[in-house]
Amino acid sequence: MSRYTGKLSDLYQSYARVIGQWPTDKLRPTHCYKGVLKAQMKAKFDKLNALHGEELSREAGLVQRELEALKNLVSNKCQSQYKVSEALVDPVSHKGYYAKLLESIDSAVKSNKKTSLRVD
Repeated sequence: MSRYTGKLSDLYQSYARVIGQWPTDKLRPTHCYKGVLKAQMKAKFDKLNALHGEELSREAGLVQRELEALKNLVSNKCQSQYKVSEALVDPVSHKGYYAKLLESIDSAVKSNKKTSLRVD
């Protein structure tokens, strides 16, 4: 249960929900950005809880904009809105580079071995 009330409580719950959807880093599961976001959220809402009036409204507006940005990142809005051309995905100068890179990342995750790609 959150210790925030009113609009701040709703904002906190929305923020926590989005952070909960943040994907786990397959290569560095112990160094997940989700933990950083949770710590920032706690500090941010503790600060907001101490504010009143106009200052609270202004800061809550900024947090709302941050929340929308996080939602866009989690939902891959830009990736689905702006398609990457085949020339960028598979450049003529280095055919298959990105496909091989993705394969090496997937194999590092599956083998659970420490490599230059995997940092624990």
